[in-house]
Amino acid sequence: MTNSASTRIGVGIVGASADRGWGGIAHVPALQALDAFQIRAVSTTRMESAKATAGRLGADLAFDTHQALVLRPEVDLVVVAVKVPDHKQIVSDALAAGKMVYCEWPLARNLSEAEALESLARERGLRTVIGLQGGLHPPIRYLRDLIRQGMIGTPLSTSIRAHLNDDMWLGRYDPPFEYMAQAENGATLQSIILGHALQPLAHVLGTFESLSAVVANQRGRGARLSDGTSLPKDAPDEIVVAGILKGGIVTSLHYSAGQSAGSVWEIQGTEGSLRIEAAAGHIHFGDMTITLRRGSDPVQQLQVPPAYAAPDLQLDAPAAGVARLYAELAADLRDGTADAPDFAVALDRHRVLEAITQAAETGRRQHLAQPDLVKSNL
Repeated sequence: MTNSASTRIGVGIVGASADRGWGGIAHVPALQALDAFQIRAVSTTRMESAKATAGRLGADLAFDTHQALVLRPEVDLVVVAVKVPDHKQIVSDALAAGKMVYCEWPLARNLSEAEALESLARERGLRTVIGLQGGLHPPIRYLRDLIRQGMIGTPLSTSIRAHLNDDMWLGRYDPPFEYMAQAENGATLQSIILGHALQPLAHVLGTFESLSAVVANQRGRGARLSDGTSLPKDAPDEIVVAGILKGGIVTSLHYSAGQSAGSVWEIQGTEGSLRIEAAAGHIHFGDMTITLRRGSDPVQQLQVPPAYAAPDLQLDAPAAGVARLYAELAADLRDGTADAPDFAVALDRHRVLEAITQAAETGRRQHLAQPDLVKSNL
């Protein structure tokens, strides 16, 4: 740590607006709930909002540029919680300043940018964290153990069907989010929601060996919520993936923008099956119902044992998942471990997303030659 006056990890948040945004909704409550961290600096696009946020959080430093924040010696960890197109520059500047970095998912707009950031972090030997908290979600950790214990025998196949009814996935955008209508900006249903789902999938069953895909923009042009006018949109709203996980598990994923929100994840094994249902269209946080079927045994609804909730910080769903990831980082720094998902994990997930895009564009099955790095407790 660079801070000699305290053993707490000094945090600087890029994108901690006082009135909206993922930084304020998830990161701030998570950090405030953990003694290992102290928010010391914030930056937003306007000094007025930066000062307001710093005052509300009790942070000493406020900036209207990230460049000023990353250079401060009080900051040990730079948190990047802004829109995806800005990730590459901010993360690069933070790494160049010798800082640890926690970047929200996706790491970058595309695979080439993700490769550059992972390479820079590795060359400099800096600790990184990617905001893929889904592997630490209690139901996901429980599912992984059920599979490893042979509860349904050998897994044979799995499917995830998810429907998202948020305005942005349906092609309706508030002014700050109009950039999401263009796939090149890297913030789509495919990259964000399906991308997040790849982490629990890898955690429980493994990573893709090969895949085919259909990616489509079925809803056509987008619309501005402010006045109803249309705007160009090529961001996909239907993604279908069919593939094989390493180990031979037949897999299908269908992510769709639709009015019937929710998700169903099924895992079929030689001795039974598991069905995981959620009211939301994502599987990386929120409540889930887990149903077990084994032969002629009565159908069971399984409850996640309380031990899987540790650390239980009594936070709402978005902040709780982020807090578990911060706690994992704190444990890594304390114990000399490296269990929190880092930029290498992010790069592997980006490779799968790129394979999906390539499979859809070419009509050819894609083989993922690069070995995926799935950390032991993701």
